[in-house]
Amino acid sequence: MKKPLLALIVLMSVIVLTALPVRAAVKSVLITEVQTGGLSSAGEEFVEIQNTTTADIDISGWTLYYKSATGTTWSKKATVPNGLLAAGKFWVFASNLAGNTIYSSGLSQTGGNIQLRDKQAAVVDQFGWGIGNASLGKPASPSEPGQSMYRIYSFDLLKMLNTDDNFVDFDLTVSPTAGSIPKVDVIQDDPEVATYPALELSELLPDPASPLTDSTDEYIEIYNPTANLVDLSGWKLRDESGDEYLIKNMQIDSLAHLAIYVTDSKITLNNTGDSVVLIDPNGKVVDESANYGNAEVGLSWIKIAGEWQWAEVSTPGEINSTVFVESSTSPSAAVKNVKKAAVKKAATKTTPKVAATKTTKAKAASASSGKKSDGTGIDSQQSQSQGSKWWSWLLVSAGIATIGYGIYEYRTEINLFFKKLGSYFRSRPKVG
Repeated sequence: MKKPLLALIVLMSVIVLTALPVRAAVKSVLITEVQTGGLSSAGEEFVEIQNTTTADIDISGWTLYYKSATGTTWSKKATVPNGLLAAGKFWVFASNLAGNTIYSSGLSQTGGNIQLRDKQAAVVDQFGWGIGNASLGKPASPSEPGQSMYRIYSFDLLKMLNTDDNFVDFDLTVSPTAGSIPKVDVIQDDPEVATYPALELSELLPDPASPLTDSTDEYIEIYNPTANLVDLSGWKLRDESGDEYLIKNMQIDSLAHLAIYVTDSKITLNNTGDSVVLIDPNGKVVDESANYGNAEVGLSWIKIAGEWQWAEVSTPGEINSTVFVESSTSPSAAVKNVKKAAVKKAATKTTPKVAATKTTKAKAASASSGKKSDGTGIDSQQSQSQGSKWWSWLLVSAGIATIGYGIYEYRTEINLFFKKLGSYFRSRPKVG
């Protein structure tokens, strides 16, 4: 390869590799907090974005678009004329409040949709709330006047939550913080003095049997042993790996069971052992499951009379099964028994032809256990077989003896026959 051509290829590669981080940085700007109305005025609104990367980003020409909850047309709310968003910093679009870019109010509190677009009109991030029809995943819970919808921030990982599901990623706060890290105070009655019922964890399904899958059918079940309906908003589930789910917009009736599936919680139960804790809105651990060790396919980890054990039947949202695995029976054996029961159940629906085949197999199985279908033992068959062999040998011996006796009686005639045969061959003329 000629040197000029090689140099050109190297130069182009450097240009491409240099450009890629810039584009990646643009995609790492997130909508992080939205307020649709203040306590003193419904027009007090703001939309906050954050540069979540470690490099400054030029957001000149970027735009904020809005669409009503059920609308079909996006309208431009604001444009950034010139702006450099520093690494980790926030930019605030505001109406009737202090902000970096000002726009006219008009965000609906019951539901709406927002897009952040770069100067090439590419959508960088999108957010929907309430009854909004263009959210990422499910829409976030709508805020009341004076509240805001904020993206959950991990103080351990020092980053914003971003699962591309607005319902999961955003929570509500009564302390809006436009331009700074949000405060983590979940909407609830005075958490310092509030008391909460002693709800319980009642069942886990860590490894569903096919055709069910881990990604859609795993669940964690909560039981309400009290006489009252309980609002679960603000309660949390957490597993040993630290995966946490903040429950929103859910209730559980008195003496009822509620199964929360992995598709909602995003908590994947580890097949090599895991446990779950239930946390009330005060941050207190109300209940904790025992670690189940290695998960058994298709079995549920249930709590019966305060003890955790494996059950053969899963009962999401219902009273736990009492068909549980005894301590003397291994979970693996229990799974085999369940599978055998399923096969037996399926056999009752087979055609007569299949049933006949099964009968034949049953006879074969009966024979292998030492019994014939007529009740005669195998020992009798073996005795008959041995007798037949002795009789055959006796007949062979008698035949040999008879031939030997015949040879002895006719030995003179036989000797004369062979002499004549020899004379015949000797008397024949030689050829050539």
